[in-house]
Amino acid sequence: METIRFAEKRRTSKWPAIIVTCFLILGGCFVAYLINFEDNPRMLGFSGEVAMNESNGLEEVGLSDAEKLDQLMNLNYEVKDVSTSDQSTPNFVSNIHVPNIYVDGKEVEEINSKIKDEYNKRFETLKEQMVKAESKYSFNVTYTYYENIIGLKKIVSLVVKQQIIDADSQKVTSEKITVYNVDLSSKATVDMNTIALDIFGKDYKDIMKKQVKEYIISKGYVKESDYNYEITGLENYYIQEGKFHIAFNGENDGITKKAEVIDIVIEKVDN
Repeated sequence: METIRFAEKRRTSKWPAIIVTCFLILGGCFVAYLINFEDNPRMLGFSGEVAMNESNGLEEVGLSDAEKLDQLMNLNYEVKDVSTSDQSTPNFVSNIHVPNIYVDGKEVEEINSKIKDEYNKRFETLKEQMVKAESKYSFNVTYTYYENIIGLKKIVSLVVKQQIIDADSQKVTSEKITVYNVDLSSKATVDMNTIALDIFGKDYKDIMKKQVKEYIISKGYVKESDYNYEITGLENYYIQEGKFHIAFNGENDGITKKAEVIDIVIEKVDN
């Protein structure tokens, strides 16, 4: 009997060691899981994974181009008219209409304020210069806008035209165009280089330079020997029904000696 009792004691003495070993293994796995979880955080409230993006903060990853385009199509926007007028100087009055853009019901304040302030300042500057003018003039501002999807961007081009009109003859004595191309996703303006690269490829500057030169010379604005304009990437541009336009402000851009708008459509070139 003594021998049997001794054998039972040896068998039961293994269990504490086994339990401790299992506890250590499970604990190690749990710690490793926590470390891995901390290195790869998940955002609650999102249906998919998200990644940090320097310009937009958060964007969904893993979406197909078709899904991204579907999201763009569902972006809602509205352009509201804001009008002001100034009749305080009899010989130089203003009639200003500028666009205010909203995305998904929220005002894009930075762009809207920039547009409104720009044309109010222009009028105030000209009004000081026109105080002693013999004729009467009107400072008119109007706009149009166009929506396009370029690559994976939904762009609204706000095309604002400024005209000074002789009140007696109703002739336009000068005009100027300024375009604000708004990316609805980022709610920021997009420069010409970014969009032109998407549409025309890496040789976009050469394509534009050639077509602009041909247009200006063919229309008789300047002689070929006097033409020296280079594409800078800072030009006013807009997209209307898929066509890429560059709008030059004649004398201001050094294209002609007249204060007129020259609108040129740039065509794609087959490789």
